[in-house]
This record gives sequence, C-alpha cells and structure tokens, in this order.
Amino acid sequence: MAAKGPLRGISQYVIHRLVANYWSLPLIAVFGAPLLGAAVLWTDRAFAGEWLFERGVTLLVAGDAAQDLAIAIVGVNAALLTLYWSVTLIVLTLATANLGVRLVDRWLDKVLTRVSVAGLTFCLVFSIVVLSRIDPEASLAELPHFALAVLFALELVNIAMLGVAIHDLGRTMFVDRSIAHLGTEASSIAIPVVAAAPFAGEWRFALPAPREGYVEGMDLERLRKRLATHEGQVRFCAAPGQHVLKGEPLVQFEYEPRKTKPVLRTVAIGDFRSSVQSTVYQVRLLVEVASRALSPGINDFYTALACADQLAAAMAGHAQTWVDDGLVAVYEHDPRFELPGQDFRGLFEGPLKAFRQAAADYPSVSIRIIENLARLRTLLAGQDCPGALLEFFQTCAAEMHAHARANAEHDSDRADIDRAFDKCLLAVAGEA
Repeated sequence: MAAKGPLRGISQYVIHRLVANYWSLPLIAVFGAPLLGAAVLWTDRAFAGEWLFERGVTLLVAGDAAQDLAIAIVGVNAALLTLYWSVTLIVLTLATANLGVRLVDRWLDKVLTRVSVAGLTFCLVFSIVVLSRIDPEASLAELPHFALAVLFALELVNIAMLGVAIHDLGRTMFVDRSIAHLGTEASSIAIPVVAAAPFAGEWRFALPAPREGYVEGMDLERLRKRLATHEGQVRFCAAPGQHVLKGEPLVQFEYEPRKTKPVLRTVAIGDFRSSVQSTVYQVRLLVEVASRALSPGINDFYTALACADQLAAAMAGHAQTWVDDGLVAVYEHDPRFELPGQDFRGLFEGPLKAFRQAAADYPSVSIRIIENLARLRTLLAGQDCPGALLEFFQTCAAEMHAHARANAEHDSDRADIDRAFDKCLLAVAGEA
C-alpha cells in the first residue's frame, strides 16, 4: 500500500511500514516460489508434461539438455538480480546526493520498484526448485516439459521486466520528473478544511501524546463516527508532519470522552518524517530539493527554478484552504474538529521562508519566486480569492525582494530584482 494521501490512523501506518519497503514483497516471493514450483511440478507429472510431449510442444531434443537449460536460467536469474541491486545502489547514491535522502522513501513507495525486486527474487528461487527436480539421465518423455516451459516463459517476462525496471531507475535520476510528481501531489488538498471562529470556551480534557515522534496522519472520518454521540468541540493540537513529545497535548476536548483509546488509534505517530504525511511533506521536500540544489557543492539553480514553479502550482491548488486571522481551520465534514496548522498558512508560510533564505544569494531564483508570487496574485484575484491571501503573496514578495537585494553583489542584479518587484507592484495596482 503505497501512500497516495495522508494515512488514516495507526492501522494504515502499520500496514504502510510493512509494505513500503524492499523486503516485504521479496519475502513473500521467496516463500511463494517453492509453493508455486511444487504446484507446477505436480501438474507436470499429473498430465501437463505428457500432454505437451505427445503434441511435440517441447523445448528439448535430448535428456541432458533439460539440466543444462535449467542451470543456464538459474545463472541468468542470479546475474540479473545482482545487476539490478548494483544499479539500484548506484542510482540511489547519486540521486540522494543531488536531490536529498528523503526521495528514497518516495522511491520505495513505487509499485514498480517492489514488483521488480520481488519478480527477480521469485524467478531465481523458482528456477532453483525446478532445477532440483530434473534428472539428467531420464528419458526425453520423462522430463518435466511443462515445468521447463513455465520456467522459460517466466524468464522471458523476467528479462522484459528488468528492462522496464532499469529504464525506471534511469528516469529516477531525471530530477524534473521527481519535482513534477511532487508538485502534482502537493497541489491536491489532503484534508478539506473551512474557516470558522475558534472555540472560546475551556478545554476541559487534553489527551497526551503516547510517544515521541512525528504525526503521520489522522483518520478524521473514523473519529467523526466514533464521536457521533460526543458533545463539544475537539481540537487537534499537532498537524501532520509536526513533532510531538511524549506527554504533550495531542487532542483537546471540551468534554472528556468516555474512551480515549479509539481516539489514539486514529492518530498515527512515526519516528521520522515520511511521504505519508502528504501535502506538508511534499511541500517541504520541494524546498529541500531546491535548497540542496542551491548549495555550493551542487550549484544547480535550474532545479531550484523548477521547484519554485511547482511550489507556485501547489499554492494555487490550495487557495481555498486559506483561513483569515482570528479564525481557525475546521474539518469540512465535521466543524467540531479544529485543525490549527492545516490551512494554507500552516502548509506554506514556513517553507516559503526557508526557500527565501536559500535563494537569497541567487538573484535568478529570487526573481522567479517574486514573479511566481505576482502570477499567483493575478490569477487568484479573478477567482474571488480572499484579500488576505493576496496580501500574503505581496508580503512574501516584498520579503524576498528585500532579502535578495541585500545579498546581491552587483548593481545589475539589484536592478533586475527591483524590476521584478516593480512588476509585482504593477499587478497590485492593476487589481485596484
């Protein structure tokens, strides 16, 4: 179960950790290959081998060729598995060095990666099982023709899958693909929220975090059903991606619930940040890739420009989650649930500041960020966007302008930065 959105509770978190890794599917393949091999050999002895031999559908012309064929396939499978692991290690080493180690977790989430490793492992074990049951001194009629045919067919599929997997590994190194995927995922709203007046009463009960870690996700829909008869407001103190200490308030209630364990089961806490945190992780990962690209050791400002563009696309997709000052985000399907930090500002304000700090020494990147903020303001101004959000874009552009201008070393760079910001001001004047 690769994560396609925020995890909903502890059960999905446990399933994800068991599935989104290198070892789970190959482990199933290791234990499943002997079972399937035994079934194929039994089918061969029962009727399939004789049926193929009588009709001349066989790969062999001599008895000893069967063992040679099986030995060759076992050797090829071992070589293919070794090749894939070697190329994987090389690609991941290069990719993480240039893009960031957290992309590894996203890459492990890909179904093709896990299927490729499992397929190579399965074919190797299956071929060994078939080889162990071949008698080189048996007559041609007594050989396992059906099993060898299945083995040969699996080998063709294995080689084809290896080509697809190696191609995918190569594309992993193409940074713009990863950035585009991140931008597409980040632009979708994981948890629908609306603005509401915050609860003004007293929070009478606070449910503490059972452990230290990062909030991975919360199953709000399940909790809504659990608390269908519960009266009063509920406040989730920590948003997905936020770090909590053991004993810190995790969920606050206006009235103490009858049972707290069902509530804890709806909030997953993990040891580290991961892609299952959905939008907040994807946005921060875009900024991390950009910051790493702008480091002196890499100095790849074109990658940072691509990240700036995708971040703008993500912000455009979340415009409706803006919450004005004095209000709080609440769950759209149950306004009793207050979700501070899960609105537009909570998702993008911190990452935008980090991006500004990383890009301040790069006038071309700073200019692109300013231009994108101006484009966002112009785009959303015609869509009945809240005025406070437009002012937020303007404030971010002004901060980027001031920071980049202070760090610019040449008068021409400062002039370019000023011109970009002047265009942003003209866009504001045009709205007026």
